Amino acid sequence: MNLSLRPAVVLAILLGLLLPATINGYLSIRNELNTVKTSTHQDHQRLVDILVLGMQEPLWNLAPEAGKPLLDSVMSDPRVVRIVVNDASLGGIFLRVEQPERRIGERSSISHLVSKQGNIIGNITLELDNGIATQAIELKLQQYLLAVILQVCFSLALILFLLNSRVLRPLEKLTQQATLLANNALDRSLDWHRGDEIGQLGRALETTRQAMQQLIGTLEQKNLQLEGDLMSRQQIESALRVSEDRMRRLVESTRLIPWDARPDEWRFTYVGPQAEQLLNYPLSIWYSEGFLSSFLHADDRHYAYPLFADEHQPGQVYEFECRLLAAGGKEVWIQLIGSCDLDASGQPHLQGFLFDISARKQNEIQLENYRHHLENVVESRSRELANSSHELEILTHILAHDLRTPLRTIEGFSQILLENYQPQLNTNASNYLQRIRSSINGMASRIDDLLMLQGFTRAEIHLQDIDLSAMVNDIVDEITMLQPDQPRDIQIANDIHIQGDPRLIRIALFNLLENAWKYSQHKDIIKITFGSSQVNGQTVYFIADQGAGFDMSQAKNLFTPFYRLHPSTQYTGNGIGLTAAHRIISRHGGRIWAKSALGEGAIFYFNLPGSNQQK
Repeated sequence: MNLSLRPAVVLAILLGLLLPATINGYLSIRNELNTVKTSTHQDHQRLVDILVLGMQEPLWNLAPEAGKPLLDSVMSDPRVVRIVVNDASLGGIFLRVEQPERRIGERSSISHLVSKQGNIIGNITLELDNGIATQAIELKLQQYLLAVILQVCFSLALILFLLNSRVLRPLEKLTQQATLLANNALDRSLDWHRGDEIGQLGRALETTRQAMQQLIGTLEQKNLQLEGDLMSRQQIESALRVSEDRMRRLVESTRLIPWDARPDEWRFTYVGPQAEQLLNYPLSIWYSEGFLSSFLHADDRHYAYPLFADEHQPGQVYEFECRLLAAGGKEVWIQLIGSCDLDASGQPHLQGFLFDISARKQNEIQLENYRHHLENVVESRSRELANSSHELEILTHILAHDLRTPLRTIEGFSQILLENYQPQLNTNASNYLQRIRSSINGMASRIDDLLMLQGFTRAEIHLQDIDLSAMVNDIVDEITMLQPDQPRDIQIANDIHIQGDPRLIRIALFNLLENAWKYSQHKDIIKITFGSSQVNGQTVYFIADQGAGFDMSQAKNLFTPFYRLHPSTQYTGNGIGLTAAHRIISRHGGRIWAKSALGEGAIFYFNLPGSNQQK
């Protein structure tokens, strides 16, 4: 951009005076605006934290009226526009408060999950508006811009007046005198009597005129100085040679061994003095013709063939590991790095470094031996696992066959005693025999249950698409067939599909639904719900009832075989159903857990990885 002096000076002064103040004021207002936004965001986060802490109990107890006072207290802040509390278990809005008339500026929304005892029970969304604070700052910014415009107008008039009177006219005179100097009019004196900076410039111009008169006389002196500079250059070259020697000694004192070689002779033309300690050979041996072909290990010579080939690409770098034969037959591992360049005659010339890597190679060998050792250990553990599996199969065979025979014998003889010798037996003897038979039947049932669990563990999984909703409907029809007159309210979500083994999944669902029915029979109406929900991006299926429930302190024993949370006199069963469901879900790679309270029913959740699909 080409500007004359007047607009350039005016522009520079205006920018120099007004721009920093304008930028500073603008940045101050922007900083104030950012401070307001930061404070608003901190208040926003604080209010969300208060809501998360205060809504744990209402969400857990499903008591919306208990959380409404907290929401009203937060809504007393005029910046709060909307609060929404969602219940994760019900999948809907738990509480909602909104005042849309407060939306006058920029709004922000923060959502936060609410959890208790390791379970996610809901989430809270809080919307905040910062319009009140930003409107005041924007008004302040408009007032500031108006003040800047007025200041620019006043400053421009004052600058133009001072510029014409104090700068432009004196500069015109100064330009005329400079033109005289350019035309070699060095004999005319330049008079300046002003005391300001332009007067100093004029006097400096006079000094320049006098200096130019003396310049011709000083040129001869400069020629003499050039001769002295040539002598100094010779001294510098000598110092460079000394520095090169010092650098060579420094390289030769390290572990890196420098070398030069001729590719057509398979020998070194230079090698660092450290090479003597590497192989315990004098340097004269290293310089002998055919050194590499004689002292390079026979199995590693193929690595050196490309380096000492007939044709090379200038600048090509070679790097490989090989073994050299030291004095006494010892093998020394080295890493050789080299590059090819052309010398002054155009012949290829090799140079580079080599260094000892024997210690590293020894470590690599030890690591390889350790890897083989680990492979042997893994193979041994695999054999032990196979043996354990075989022993488990033998134990299963014993439970299935060998233990049943004596049980049947005891049961048979007990039956004979009761049938044939009943008159000779008193009441206590008959009761004892009945208790023996009952214990035998219980033991046989437990053997069957254990065999069933073992079967679930070894059963092969055949994955296919399962309409889980239809399967639950079939199971419910089967369970309710025995009690058709029992009042019930059973909710089953539609079109839930998974990937799994149909036979095993049906067994697991049957046990869960049968438990929900069994522990709800003391209620006037049996209420059972089957559905699914999304938790952390995964589909989770659940079966909920409003039956007897259980104490969560006993949840760790919930899936233990034959463990009963309720007395057998109150609820029938053998204590194996939940264990079977747990074993089947685990075989599918999933997880099953429960949430309950005594007397308030129970909810059993389970997920099946790879089956997160709902049509």
